[in-house]
Amino acid sequence: MEYTQDALKRLTHTAQEETSSLGIPELDPFCAVGVITRVHATLTSGKEGTVYCCRAHPSTRRKFLAAKVYREHAASSHKWSQTYFEGRERVLAQKHIRAIHARTQYGQALARALWVSAEFETLEILHQAGVCVPEPVKLGDRSILMEYIGNGAGPAPQLRGLRPTRSEAQDILDQILDGVVGMLRCHLVHGDLSPYNVLVWEGAVRIIDVPQAVDARFNHSAFDLLQRDLVNVCAFFTPFGLKMDTDRLATDLWQQYKRATL
Repeated sequence: MEYTQDALKRLTHTAQEETSSLGIPELDPFCAVGVITRVHATLTSGKEGTVYCCRAHPSTRRKFLAAKVYREHAASSHKWSQTYFEGRERVLAQKHIRAIHARTQYGQALARALWVSAEFETLEILHQAGVCVPEPVKLGDRSILMEYIGNGAGPAPQLRGLRPTRSEAQDILDQILDGVVGMLRCHLVHGDLSPYNVLVWEGAVRIIDVPQAVDARFNHSAFDLLQRDLVNVCAFFTPFGLKMDTDRLATDLWQQYKRATL
């Protein structure tokens, strides 16, 4: 179906009114450019932000999109410790680094912007490389619009809530490990991987929540974070009869990465 310019303007205006009435001004820019038309439901809400299911504009050829709106303090947590920050400073001026570490008002605003853009850019890199992450769609000042995983009745469940058969568990684990390998091929380590940020929909895995992902080329904690990611994920599968030597797995993957043989 094609829309006239007047019709598109009416859709955009209505979407802005509906979104603003819900108190989500961070989503207004997405409405203004005609990517979403209204908020369908709140999916999750946590310390870092809130994720909404939004009705997608027909021009997107999607029914829904997911919008992640970050809280003001999202980048002020422990994740801006040196463990996660190392490597990011390469593209920042020294005055900006000092402001972030000093947690000045300007530094906190800069950290928030970097945190949001880091997740969007990481999703772009990984999606283009074929890694099992949601497709990023648009970046806002404090929000990200991305592929929605689920249907109108609800989002894809987190791994932590599933009780798969042994064969299903093996397939899910294999997909997650493929994702970890795919990230490493892009020089990235998730850094906070767990059953909470792995979605499973119709048998397919999506790894989410990647703003803290570190660059393995420039972060000295990358191997330790990789090892912890594998421990956190593989522990979930033990009750289903799958046991992994995570120390050996992490070491093997790291050696292959360093030799560029992944």
